[in-house]
Amino acid sequence: MMKTILVTTDFSAPSQTAARYALYLANAMKAHLVLCHAIQVSSTVTIASKASHSPDNFSSTYDAAVEQIQFQVLSLTEKEENDSPTTLVDYIVAPGSVTNVVNDVIKKREISLVVMGMFGAGAINRFLLGSNSQNLIDNRLGFPVLLVPFKEFPETVNKIAFASDLSDGDIGLIQSLASFACPFDAEILIVHISGVKVDQIQIDNFLKEVTAKINYHKIYYRHVEDKDINRGLNWIARNGVIDVFAMVHRKNNFPGNIFSSSYTQNLSRSIHIPLLVFSENEFPVF
Repeated sequence: MMKTILVTTDFSAPSQTAARYALYLANAMKAHLVLCHAIQVSSTVTIASKASHSPDNFSSTYDAAVEQIQFQVLSLTEKEENDSPTTLVDYIVAPGSVTNVVNDVIKKREISLVVMGMFGAGAINRFLLGSNSQNLIDNRLGFPVLLVPFKEFPETVNKIAFASDLSDGDIGLIQSLASFACPFDAEILIVHISGVKVDQIQIDNFLKEVTAKINYHKIYYRHVEDKDINRGLNWIARNGVIDVFAMVHRKNNFPGNIFSSSYTQNLSRSIHIPLLVFSENEFPVF
């Protein structure tokens, strides 16, 4: 079955940048592309404002959103006409928060990846689609999220860095990254960041397991010694000559857990390349 990439859009410039990058990925991965717009509907409506939320007014809002998303689809496909595009681009418009709408789509369709735009120098657009995009990351139903910066960056995937704590749970995620990297023949750089040197036996055992379980020829390892995890993550993102940064997002902020939500949020605010965020215990197949 052909895989599908879902892109959230509020028709802003950041979401258009995200859609163009998603189309680039879909072309390489031979995946379908679906643009998704969520119409925010308040759950509490006062008597005085009921008129503004009448079926007729919602219908007008819905029709306007459909017209805008159809125009965005047309803009994407027209731009690719000279390149003989093969990607099928579809759209969905539905009422609700971005989290609820996306999770509903995930339940009904096989979605491999959700792509969202970011404002400025990587700051998450907290009001994209009328909902907190961090809420989507925290409350998604088993799918990775790719955050795309608004700042101009090359549409290439030649090298992917994956921040790892060298735990067994990362093996499945690296396997998923290998299937993501394969259409681009991209390198995967496993990065471990810690304030002290790691036991070489631990590194050797982890890399042996990676080699035994993952059949991909471009996987490498690098240790970054830095007590400040945020600084280490940002250093790799800026100086690693990488095109995509991947990491695990964990809800719980245990002491020493370099993949807690706070680190994910901090990196998303400063990074200038796409940030691929996995959930713990999530092993998607691209």
